This record gives sequence, C-alpha cells and structure tokens, in this order.
Amino acid sequence: MTTEKLQELMQARMAYFGEHLSDERVTAQLKAYAANLGTVPDDIAEQAFLIALAKCKCLNYFLRDWTTAVRDIQLDALPSPERMWENALDTARSMQEVWETACIGYTDGEGTHHGGGKAKIQAMFDRQPEAVRNYYGTPATQIKALTQSSRSELARNRYRGFVTAMDKAPVKALQAPPLPQLTQGIQPAAQISDSSKSA
Repeated sequence: MTTEKLQELMQARMAYFGEHLSDERVTAQLKAYAANLGTVPDDIAEQAFLIALAKCKCLNYFLRDWTTAVRDIQLDALPSPERMWENALDTARSMQEVWETACIGYTDGEGTHHGGGKAKIQAMFDRQPEAVRNYYGTPATQIKALTQSSRSELARNRYRGFVTAMDKAPVKALQAPPLPQLTQGIQPAAQISDSSKSA
C-alpha cells in the first residue's frame, strides 16, 4: 500500500470514529499499519478497510479486523482448494506423459529422434503455486502420488491431506508464480529507416 493511501485511510478512520490523536500516536499507528499491510495493493487495502470499518466494534482490534478482511479478499481471488486439487492431478498426469515420452523417445517426421524432457517436467512443476510445490517436494513425488491410482481412490486417500495443507498455507504461497519476463533488449524484426521515407 502506498504511503498516500495509508495516510488517506488513517484520516478516514479517525474521522469515522471521531478520534483526536497526538502526532506521536498517529505516527505509531501508521508504522504498525505499514508493517502489517505495506505489501497489500491499494485497491484491496481500501476495500478491506471499508469492511473492517463496518465490522469493528473496538478500535483496539481495528488492525486485526483490517488484516482479516485483506486475507479474505485475497483468498476469494484464488482458486478453491478443490480446484487446486484438480490442477495438481492434471499437472501430475501431464508430467507423467512427458516422462513416458522422454523415456521411450520418439522420432519426428524428419527422422530426428527426441528424448529428454526433464527440464520440461521441472518447468511444469515450477508453474504450480508454492504451497503445492512444497507439499509434494519434487516432480517425481507428485507424479508417483497422483498417477498410481484411480481418481476415486485418490479422492478417498489423498484429497483430504492436500486440502488441509492448502488451507494452512499462507495466501502468498497459494498464488501461481508470475510468468517469466521477456528478455530485455530484443530487437524488432524489421525497422524502417529514415532513408526509406519517400521524398
């Protein structure tokens, strides 16, 4: 959250509750809010602030109510544990297919034999949220855990443990990792020079 937004919301809170605080107290509260909410985007912070205002019964618990509202908003934006389970199953099966192709290998239409695939499997594993990666540890563990049984057996024997782990994970660990950035300094394929302009 930007300093400007934090100060704006602090003023709104003071006006809402009719508070008259000393400069020292305001500074101390701003520091506490910044420490707890500094990484939250402005729009989410403001939305959560309004929820906390409506919910707050005691000013001493306002920060707690605000951070709880932020977490709830962030969780609502994430896939459900059930959806994450389905994604983990699909990823495991996709990694297994790549593994089988890598072990057997294949020959393309031009007669070139292809094998390998370890880097591709790792990349697929790494595209999952941190909580899922931490739960399984390695691509091999995830493949073994989620492809050796039918979906109904997996739902009966492994689903509950997975969902419990996702429920306990911090919000940040449930978010999918950012997509890789394009390499800087790529030149355009073609450029029009001044000399090509008609006179």
